[in-house]
Amino acid sequence: MRTQEKISNENGNWYIVEIIEKCEPVDRNEKQDLRRVTTWGNHHLIKANSPEKAFDKAVKLGKESEFKFINTNKIEMEWIFVGIGELLPIYDDNIEDGTELMWRDYGFISDRRTKRLVFDKKEFLKDFKPKPKLPKNGK
Repeated sequence: MRTQEKISNENGNWYIVEIIEKCEPVDRNEKQDLRRVTTWGNHHLIKANSPEKAFDKAVKLGKESEFKFINTNKIEMEWIFVGIGELLPIYDDNIEDGTELMWRDYGFISDRRTKRLVFDKKEFLKDFKPKPKLPKNGK
């Protein structure tokens, strides 16, 4: 049997952070706080010596991901870093295939609501897009 790749977490220095970003037109009414914006929560694995350093590293990563572009309707748009949604320490000593990384307590809820939390395979995978493959020459 093949050994699995492992990432050591003996020092407890790995965190999962959720970076919240939004996308909207550059020319927008900032005073209208009920406007609709495309919003994403991107989870990143961060290595840091403390939760404070993990937070700072995540903020830096979020700010570095901001950019502007012209969409297909010729409107100048921008992705904007909003802030940090979650900062979760990873407690297992070794991170490997199958390691539990995150959990959420949904509380004492009805069985019906519990069953609504899950999706069947087809429904779950409908929005997944395959990772683009680079040409063999790497360009």
